[in-house]
Amino acid sequence: ARPRLPLPPITPPPAMSLVTLHVYDITNTAYETANAAIQGLNRFTKDTLGAGGIFHGAVEVNGDEWSFGYCERGTGVYCCRPRGNSGYTYRESIPLGVTSLSPARVRSVVAVLQVQWPGEDYDLLGHNCNHYCETFSEMLGVGPVPAWVNRFATQADATVTAVTYARDQTRMVVEEIGLAATAATNWLISGFTATEPAPHSREARGG
Repeated sequence: ARPRLPLPPITPPPAMSLVTLHVYDITNTAYETANAAIQGLNRFTKDTLGAGGIFHGAVEVNGDEWSFGYCERGTGVYCCRPRGNSGYTYRESIPLGVTSLSPARVRSVVAVLQVQWPGEDYDLLGHNCNHYCETFSEMLGVGPVPAWVNRFATQADATVTAVTYARDQTRMVVEEIGLAATAATNWLISGFTATEPAPHSREARGG
């Protein structure tokens, strides 16, 4: 009988970790009436209309919840206990999928984002916690984050951009009209000066 060849070693499957998006109502204003109004608005616009609202988002992976916020110095990326961010009111969780990255690779991704997302770059409409969640989940190979989570900021930012564009275009038109009017006035003045005899010329002719 032929000797049996040793079986090749079994390669364990790559580490698989569930990635979850945690959504909070933004209720960290200084006014309880405003906080209650935001929660009421979110219930109506998201639950009734399905159109989104004003939310804070965070991504949980390997037992840690990561998000992004404003600070004057250093990274805006921070970690807290899952569903335990005391600055907001927890609302719901949404599974985003399973990442094939090992915990070490996940930590490397977080380290890169900590450099790329300084707190001073935070912008409520254009560069907020939900934009961070979109980027983080994409780098983990999961998602996407549901559009309704950041729809308020996206649509508001588009509105601001459109208004700014219209304002800038209006200013440009006004400036162009002003330049054209100035050029026309200068042309008329120069033409009048070139054709009108100088006063001393009339006197020389014996006028």
